[in-house]
Amino acid sequence: MVFGHGHPGCGSVYRFRPRPNADGGIGVVMIGRRCLLAITLACLAALPATGAGAAEKTSPQQAAHFLEKMATETLAVLRDQGATLDQREAKVRQVMRENFDLQKIGRFVLGKAWRKATQEQRAEYQSVFSEFVLRTYARRLGGYAGETFKIIKAGPLGKRDALVSTEIGRSGGPPLMAGWRIRSGPNGLKILDVIVAGISMIATQRAEFRALVSRQGVDGLIEALRLRVGKFPVKAS
Repeated sequence: MVFGHGHPGCGSVYRFRPRPNADGGIGVVMIGRRCLLAITLACLAALPATGAGAAEKTSPQQAAHFLEKMATETLAVLRDQGATLDQREAKVRQVMRENFDLQKIGRFVLGKAWRKATQEQRAEYQSVFSEFVLRTYARRLGGYAGETFKIIKAGPLGKRDALVSTEIGRSGGPPLMAGWRIRSGPNGLKILDVIVAGISMIATQRAEFRALVSRQGVDGLIEALRLRVGKFPVKAS
């Protein structure tokens, strides 16, 4: 995941280079590409509407500016050579916390198990899931310093959302296309999903969680997330 800024169709370009680090995933579920693409398409229409502002239509242009602002903030953090890696990761987590709708994402990826979970399980799951996402992606971003990123275009997605398409240039291969699903709600614009090479982040996570819950239940998933979060050496924000 990389960041830059620009207007749809004429994005400015930033450069930074990633360093290898451990993946924070819970596990791997082998799914055929055709099947996963079908799940992705279903996910693009399935996130629930909540609250009085849920039906508000998201402006693609505003979504692009929103992503630009988040990119600017993130790049300022990543370029801060006076900060340690842990400090940069902590700051990136804060930027993500403010710009991703972690509660809605968490509820969606838990799927049908959400309806069966107790209030206590839901609260505990949402807390540890949010920390899992924040630490996973902050760790991946914390060491970036190269590559290129630009906004290509932005357009409507479904009845309420906007999709901002980006191109990530890589020195070791062809450009990577990534899309950011953004929705306007009571708390402003928030990111709901990141789609890379046609594969949805929330679709993949939902499939992994469903497999784990079917074997170990919601409590097993919560424990697996807690164990994964505990492996990150990053200090709390």
